Amino acid sequence: MDDNPITNSDAKRPLKERLLNSQIVACIAGSVILFCSFGIRQTFGVFLIPVTKSTGWDRSTVSIAAGLFQLFWGLSQPFVVYFAERKWGFGKCIFFASACYAAGLFILYASNKSSGLFIFAYAVIVGISAAGNSFPVILATIGRRFPQQSKQQAIAFGLVSSSGSFGQVVFLPIARVMVVAIDWQLSFVVLGSIMVVVLPLCFFLQSVPAKPPLTAATVEKEELLDDKKVVIQVEENNKIQPEEPITEDTFSAPDIKTALKEAFTSPIYIMICLGFSVCGFHVSFLATHLPAYLQDQGIDPSLAAWTMSILGAGSVIGSIATGFITNYLSPRLCLTLLYLIRAILFIIFIFIPISMTTVMIFSCLFGFFWLSTVPLTTKFIGDVFGHRYLGTLTSIAFIGHQIGAFLGAYVGGLIFDKTHSYMSLWYASLALAVFAVVANFFAGEDPINFKRRGL
Repeated sequence: MDDNPITNSDAKRPLKERLLNSQIVACIAGSVILFCSFGIRQTFGVFLIPVTKSTGWDRSTVSIAAGLFQLFWGLSQPFVVYFAERKWGFGKCIFFASACYAAGLFILYASNKSSGLFIFAYAVIVGISAAGNSFPVILATIGRRFPQQSKQQAIAFGLVSSSGSFGQVVFLPIARVMVVAIDWQLSFVVLGSIMVVVLPLCFFLQSVPAKPPLTAATVEKEELLDDKKVVIQVEENNKIQPEEPITEDTFSAPDIKTALKEAFTSPIYIMICLGFSVCGFHVSFLATHLPAYLQDQGIDPSLAAWTMSILGAGSVIGSIATGFITNYLSPRLCLTLLYLIRAILFIIFIFIPISMTTVMIFSCLFGFFWLSTVPLTTKFIGDVFGHRYLGTLTSIAFIGHQIGAFLGAYVGGLIFDKTHSYMSLWYASLALAVFAVVANFFAGEDPINFKRRGL
């Protein structure tokens, strides 16, 4: 979609072109795919105890599958985004990854006799495939359809990111019901079939040219044209034109080499990655071990599964809210406050006796900050380093997130098998939350003007 005002000529475009450039259609397609893919992978904690009881494996064996899944997901993310941005295009990458994702879930059906096959299918096949239909790829292709650093783009990031949390709300109780009704093996077949159904939506997420940022001399004004309400861009008469035109090249690196050099030598980017890794530890630890931890504390398994759904429900609201809040507060300050509140919630959860009431309250409150880091981190990186290589830079930051996720999933199971307690992991989560507060608070946030620096 070009940057000109909406006119009747847009209606004369071929339907295929209008669909590919449509902001609404892309947001819907991306939301549905994230809803299914993220919702399914968040159900793994529900399978932990059924799988160990059925196969006789210990928790560390199943936890290593969850941990390696997070690691393969993160390490493969930059390569997948590279092919999406520079080779195949976003649509083809999302389609191929989703198809392999479904295949990995089907293979899990036959893995009950071999822990090696279970680990390979879930960690390697599903893990690498998850890199192709997760937040960095889908948000990167959707972000191209909006003006860079615009309010609409921030809101779109929040809305689409919230669909992943909503998938967690829906799929966790469904997975619990399926495990009881048809066993864990057939449950994976059903989940794989769902991924096959959403494959056609990848067509609407194909690559389009990125829209440049709006100039400071434009405002939105609603007018009626040919009896249709349209939004046009008009220049304010009382504003002075900027000294140099603002284009995509102003706040985006001219090539991938420059983008990577600037990011890896920037304290801002390093702080973002460190803070994001803490989020990975928190989310993976809770998603993998919270249901089992609650069952160990005497909470009914069905209710334990519902706590994860409540976390997801809160995250839907939190992800949407952050899209609006970043129009008034910078992503840096939002992330600082987010991790501070997480730390306070961990303190309360550790020192208050466990009951169904305290668990539900913790889930409701913590849910608001569950995946809210994703749109905030994406916008933080885009505001500082531009959007031309946003997918690549976000995916590299996502490696840190997934390294933290690996530790949260695997170390949780390893420590439990040795100590029969998760308490040390709760203290570690608290300490890491405090670390993330410091990392984000002291990170800078000034955008890099690549043109002015001659890059």
